[in-house]
Amino acid sequence: MINESDARAMVNLLGEVAMMEASRNDRRVALIDKLSQLVNADAWLWFTAAHTIAGEQPAHAVILKSGFSDEQYSLMMKAAEQPDMNRLTAPFFADFTQAGRHITRLRQQIDPENFFEQSDVYPIWKQADIAPLILSACPTSDGQVSMIGLYRRFDQPLFDERESRIAHIVLSEISSLHEAISPADLNDGVAGLSPRLRQVLNCMLQGYSRKEIAANLELSIHTVGDYVNELYNRFDVHTQTGLVRRFLVGDGGDLAGTR
Repeated sequence: MINESDARAMVNLLGEVAMMEASRNDRRVALIDKLSQLVNADAWLWFTAAHTIAGEQPAHAVILKSGFSDEQYSLMMKAAEQPDMNRLTAPFFADFTQAGRHITRLRQQIDPENFFEQSDVYPIWKQADIAPLILSACPTSDGQVSMIGLYRRFDQPLFDERESRIAHIVLSEISSLHEAISPADLNDGVAGLSPRLRQVLNCMLQGYSRKEIAANLELSIHTVGDYVNELYNRFDVHTQTGLVRRFLVGDGGDLAGTR
């Protein structure tokens, strides 16, 4: 399924990222942006999950994203909290648990009976203009799960096995970028959040203001303020900058003005 041109493109991509003198997150962004070009993906998410129990949608925090408008991103966060998402993702997490290693799957492999089109997730993804998916998950040494989703617009063809193979090879050859996706001690904190709090958290991690969160999640500014204060208390920070640093580099104790 992989031809010489594909192989050369993957080698060049991996070489370029390996030689970058940049932060780990900048290298992650460069890697997935270039990979998206190879497989014709329109958008992507890189997130961390606290667990992958089959039949149970894992609590997750989105660390990086590209290609989504604010409205699309908010809709994707809403879809992630739908009960039907558990049924849709159960086969993937069952495969991941059994394999115990990095796996990559197409949407049609995860959901061969196409339950997606009858699910409550479908109209939300349609509104977000997203449907084709490649999902890749890698266990990390500290017990987290590093996950990448590659997406296409709703009216675009599904990703195929060749594109999934390219994604898997590239993503499985950069193991160092899967490590320390976020501090391990945050796992329980994210897992214990309500669905709405996770939505607000994921918006804050992407730099959205309270006004933007209120508009995107259809909440009042007062309600958003209450959620923000609860998140600050939960993660022992006092500012949005501190919250972002908490997820990207730890508790910020070695950095002035972040708490």
